[in-house]
Amino acid sequence: MIEEVNKKKWIAIYAFLIMDLIQILFVSIFYNLPIFVYEEGVANSNPLISVSLFFTISIMQVVLLYITASQMLRQKDLIMLFPKYDLETEWTSRYSRDNLVNWTQDLAKQSNVEVNRIYLMNSPLPNAFTFSLPLLGSIVVVHSNTLEVLNKNEVKAIITHELGHIANRDSLVQIFTRMPSFFIDLIYLYIYIVLGVGVASAIFLYSDLILGGIRFAILFAFFLLSRFLAIVSRLFMQQASRNAELMSDYHAASILGYEATINALIRLGQRIEAITALIEEIRWLESLNPERAGPISNDELMRMITHYPLDGIDEVNAREVAPGLFLSTRLKHMREVYAIQLTDEDILAAVKPAIPILQTKRNEAKPDTKKPMDVQVVDWRKVDYDEDRRLSNEELIDLLEMLRKNPNRMLFNREVGVNLLILDHPDFRRRVLFIAEEFGL
Repeated sequence: MIEEVNKKKWIAIYAFLIMDLIQILFVSIFYNLPIFVYEEGVANSNPLISVSLFFTISIMQVVLLYITASQMLRQKDLIMLFPKYDLETEWTSRYSRDNLVNWTQDLAKQSNVEVNRIYLMNSPLPNAFTFSLPLLGSIVVVHSNTLEVLNKNEVKAIITHELGHIANRDSLVQIFTRMPSFFIDLIYLYIYIVLGVGVASAIFLYSDLILGGIRFAILFAFFLLSRFLAIVSRLFMQQASRNAELMSDYHAASILGYEATINALIRLGQRIEAITALIEEIRWLESLNPERAGPISNDELMRMITHYPLDGIDEVNAREVAPGLFLSTRLKHMREVYAIQLTDEDILAAVKPAIPILQTKRNEAKPDTKKPMDVQVVDWRKVDYDEDRRLSNEELIDLLEMLRKNPNRMLFNREVGVNLLILDHPDFRRRVLFIAEEFGL
């Protein structure tokens, strides 16, 4: 099956490139049609300009890609672990720097790839990513929350997943596939503007409503067709991306074992769901303020999530924690900014009476939040018989049986994997079952 997924990935990539070539040909021909002459005597440029634009914008996209990558590596929340390390940097992770570097380098050897830089990003969100670019080399970035949520083998599984992307050259694929798309989007925008100017000139300069109507009809038809081609092209790229994720999951399971890999996916999925639930509750709490000028900022959200219990992976718990977390974080921030004399005990005493009041108000505003989870999902915790929040091989077998008996249920409430057409990543249900099938479970 892994060969089939790899084949589908490359078919999707080739289809994407073919679609982009079709679009380039389409806009190049359309750009030179007589209908573009909206002023008498003004002729359009020849097709060589379209070719020149393609190569110019492609080069610009490569330069922009390197600038973006370089800026990302200079973020203040990013800590370099390899090849250099600032010994004065405060280290709070339960795993040492040497642990992360040695794990990554050892796993890179097993993956037959080379890693040039390793970073830790301070983030309350569990994640990891990688990219590999000529001159910059291969880079692995692990989020700090990933280390807080996962055990040693699960962290290794996530790192190995990212190394799988390097081994499969997924970064290079994305570079070469995004450049034509960038060019096409710019050309489409230019043509929209030119056609729009043509419509305006026919109506306001020449007072020719018929010509204006014809040009508007052409503009509308071109817009619909261009959007259709762009959507189809993007769907092929999303299909390639999903297959690339499955292949990296398989790569991790092949080296670290399916048990660690599946447990890592489940833990991350549950943590993401809990954070999503927490964010929903924080946004609702913020909406109670009648004087709010706008939605709560991402910086404020990240600050609150940072204080979320590290092992709080239950979305019900997230709803219970939200009021206290929201109020205490706000008060502590005011203390820091305005030097208000409040101790942690003062804040706790002020916040505690408000929590049950806000929880009652929330339940009244959204009574359906107490739906049992098994109505919507296959709850993995039902097979966690020893309640250690990890599934043994026997427990995994029972989870797989539950998933197969309930083909329409996801692993997590907030997954939108039922509609795969809008996702760049496969849902967690698909990822777990794919690993299981590849290892004959």
